[in-house]
Amino acid sequence: TPPTPPALNDEQKEKLKTNHDQGKLTSFGTVHGFFFMRCYYLRGFENYMMDVALGEPRLDELIEIIASYYETWFQQYLALSTPIDVVRAADDLGTQRSSMLGPENFARYVAPTYKRLFLPARDQGAHVYLHSDGYIMDIMDQILASGVTIINPQDIVNGVDALAKEVKGRACIDLDVDRQTVIPYGSPDDVRELIKEEIMKLGSPAGGLQMRSSVYNPTPPENVEALCE
Repeated sequence: TPPTPPALNDEQKEKLKTNHDQGKLTSFGTVHGFFFMRCYYLRGFENYMMDVALGEPRLDELIEIIASYYETWFQQYLALSTPIDVVRAADDLGTQRSSMLGPENFARYVAPTYKRLFLPARDQGAHVYLHSDGYIMDIMDQILASGVTIINPQDIVNGVDALAKEVKGRACIDLDVDRQTVIPYGSPDDVRELIKEEIMKLGSPAGGLQMRSSVYNPTPPENVEALCE
């Protein structure tokens, strides 16, 4: 039996209202892996990929269960008298070299649910934030068409030039700064050059660029300092 979405309590509602009254952003967000990843959390990755490859009709039943769960949960927030500024969602969609589902299968098995959840939020004026690790340039158009206005992609795996060409000016880029090569293994000058390149290519006086970084071993302290500077 599918679970029932948790009901918003008075404390949560009051916090949203207080944030709005104080001029702060109001938002709500999903767990990491809310839909695409939730499908293979429940089926197992190999089983899910076989479902897609073979066109297993019961996959549509699973998708409907998950989509309905989140639709009910989203609508609790969107029905409030307090306006929602940002809806945040997270689903890792890419591998190191390609999206996990190609464009055709993404259009069949993921994009419709994204639109079902995100477009009502856009209709009410909320921004939609989506995080994804991995390469997603081959499905970027579909992601943006689903209502996403703030995208959190990884930089080097997707390519700074590709992001500049395909995304800059179409959505806010909340760039996930490299954690695989330059930051952990480069020199402080390499770190500074990477940040400079990203700001020069993706930034604009009109805005549309945010940046974030996570630091992992074996990143030396001098690289962390260069990154922060």
